[in-house]
Amino acid sequence: MKHFVCTLPYMLTKTQYIRLFCVLFSYVSMAQENYAIKGTLVSEEKRMFITTSNTLDAVEEMIQNTFAIEQDTVSGLAYCQLYLERGRKAADDSIQFFANFQMAYISFYQPNYKEALKRSYISARIAERMKDTINSISSNVLLGSSWYVLGAYDEALKPYLIAKEFSTDTQNTSYEIICLTNIANIRAKLNRYENALDSYNSILAILDTKEQPLSVQDTATLLSSLLGKVLCLAELKRFEEAEATYTKGVVIAEENDFEIFKSRFNVNLGKVYYEKGEYFKSLGFLREGKKVLKEAGLQNNLYITDFYIAQNLAKLKQYDEAIRLLDDIFKRAGEDTYTDRIEEMYALAIEISKIQQQKEKELFYLRESQNIIKKLTEKQLAAKDLLYEDDMKAYELENEKLTNENTENLADKKVITVISIVLVSLLLLAFLFFYRKAKLKEQKFLAIIDDISTKTSKKPQKEITTSAVEDEKSQAILEELSALEATYFYLSEDASLHNTAKLLNTNTSYLSKALNTVKKQSFSQYVNKLRIDYVLVRLKEDAVFRSYTIHAISKEIGYKSATTFIKEFKNKTGLNPSYYIKKIDS
Repeated sequence: MKHFVCTLPYMLTKTQYIRLFCVLFSYVSMAQENYAIKGTLVSEEKRMFITTSNTLDAVEEMIQNTFAIEQDTVSGLAYCQLYLERGRKAADDSIQFFANFQMAYISFYQPNYKEALKRSYISARIAERMKDTINSISSNVLLGSSWYVLGAYDEALKPYLIAKEFSTDTQNTSYEIICLTNIANIRAKLNRYENALDSYNSILAILDTKEQPLSVQDTATLLSSLLGKVLCLAELKRFEEAEATYTKGVVIAEENDFEIFKSRFNVNLGKVYYEKGEYFKSLGFLREGKKVLKEAGLQNNLYITDFYIAQNLAKLKQYDEAIRLLDDIFKRAGEDTYTDRIEEMYALAIEISKIQQQKEKELFYLRESQNIIKKLTEKQLAAKDLLYEDDMKAYELENEKLTNENTENLADKKVITVISIVLVSLLLLAFLFFYRKAKLKEQKFLAIIDDISTKTSKKPQKEITTSAVEDEKSQAILEELSALEATYFYLSEDASLHNTAKLLNTNTSYLSKALNTVKKQSFSQYVNKLRIDYVLVRLKEDAVFRSYTIHAISKEIGYKSATTFIKEFKNKTGLNPSYYIKKIDS
């Protein structure tokens, strides 16, 4: 079985990495039914070869050549489907991994991200079952990249982190670099600039240990990491370090004749000067970088560069020119919801329209922005639901298997008879008490609604007073924690005791002590209460949110598992979340 390493977008932009490091396959705009096997696509000779040949390496080489050399995507996918069916019938994980991964890889470049997501997810699970480290890295990187282009950055981070863990088990630092670069880019997208900076510095440290001179690919990775580092330092207001990093990057780009990288460093330095408030200086570097990017036809980089220019023009009150640039971006991007920073671009256009008191244009930009957000959200939710459906199918199959095993282990009919009697008795009791339980659930529901109404009608009061906390440090921590609650930090999956203490500039011991002493809660109990209180109100007030699956709701409020969410919801309310939603809708 051959191993695959997926070196997908691991620079700052998806387009650049595709151009530099990945084999470009021809784009074929095919509908989903082309994945089906049709007699016109696969000859009988090929069908027999794929389904019966004892030389699997030859079959896999033929499929790869169909994609890479013949560039026949349609036939290649049909061959993969046949090969996958063979693997399923033979219960051969190796075959199933190959077929699924190839289909995922090609779907990513068609692009058909929903199919790429599904196939890479399946590949990752098969590779994990096979305990195959290299293929686990490849499939998780591809899965992360599929989430990345859908704009679901939190979801993308998870498989990248899994891939990084696997990469530490290998002796090849290239795998770790690929994973770290993706992780750094995602963290930057999520505005976690300190964490992103740590990842970029880790990459640079690994590259420093490599034999000099670096290969072309490693040099490109080095420059990419320096580019990312400049932007992170700019966002963190560490301008001197950002300029020093810029200088280092430009020198390396010039030494290796990487004109594109040099232009991108100019763009990033323009961003640094924008953050410093030196708008004319920023415009000079941005326009210099734009010239080369325009000649190279790097559209996504041009969008970002024009956006940075528009930001400067707005600060200089050159509103007409800024709006003209933004309108040009919107026209070129069309309905592409994946355009980087598109939401920020519309936000700037709305802000300028307000300043110019052009209400009609303001409303137009607002509608367009909402339309793009809606489309992107729908695509992300559809993709998430696709995977949740797969999870549920696997769960049902596992339950069915366990039920069959338990049934086979029942040794005598007396046990079955006793169980039957008990079950009938329980059913009778359940029937007798059903009405009473239904009334109790109804009362609990009404009490929750009444409590929500009471809380929202009253002004929030400070929970912590000087008399309540003898320890002044604990009092200060809890006051800061109360203020932090307004940012909804607890809705993140990363809302751990360690991360929260870091946000409050304290340590875990102080935070834990403050919570235990005053609130009489552990940190976990505290976060769970905030999440359930939040979801109760949002489900009551947001009809769209109520339409989400339980899995999607649990992810939205920071739970990694729907089971954990349901358990905590029941602990707090005595009700199942599905019942609560149903009662509100009715």
